[in-house]
Amino acid sequence: MPDKHLGPDIAPLSNTMQRAVDALRSALKAVYHVEPNRDDEQLAAVAEQLNSLMIDAGTMGLGQPSPERHTRNPLSGAMNPIAPPVTYSYGENSITATVRFHEGYQGPPACVHGGIVAALLDDALGRTRHLTGRNCVTGSLDISYKRPTPLNADLVVEARIDEILERKFLVTGEILHEGQVTASAKAVFVFLDDKKFNALVSDARQASK
Repeated sequence: MPDKHLGPDIAPLSNTMQRAVDALRSALKAVYHVEPNRDDEQLAAVAEQLNSLMIDAGTMGLGQPSPERHTRNPLSGAMNPIAPPVTYSYGENSITATVRFHEGYQGPPACVHGGIVAALLDDALGRTRHLTGRNCVTGSLDISYKRPTPLNADLVVEARIDEILERKFLVTGEILHEGQVTASAKAVFVFLDDKKFNALVSDARQASK
């Protein structure tokens, strides 16, 4: 049986921060239905006030500890309002997730944008690294689109480790809607020792300042 307690350590959210993120996520869906030419001074002022409050509340820099950083994941972070609600369950060699995308993720009419589909598969397949207990980077990711992935629908994401080699491991996965595959992926992840992995992260942090 899958175990929801496996996977990365994630910092808990306070009740008020969870409420704030939930409201922001809902607002991102609601703004899709607002006329582009709407003139609403109150709406703009409240949004600007919220922005100021968030800036004032910010005490953490870019280089955050892993448990806090995992809450900011753009595909599954509980503290990232652009992340759709996702629940991951971890098995011995596979993971399963459930997710819904609202109108804000639309590409073709009533369909999830293809780039979001690819990003979700990248996130899901990449999470299998937690089952190996080793650091890795993506070597390649190949996406195949089978049929449209619908908005506002319950989706299931599956990813499994097919083979673990000395320097890499191979993963496949898919997104399903009502049992039908909407997109599938296969990936190669390359293992890195701690020294090489930390050097890559250090370089990225320097470039991101």
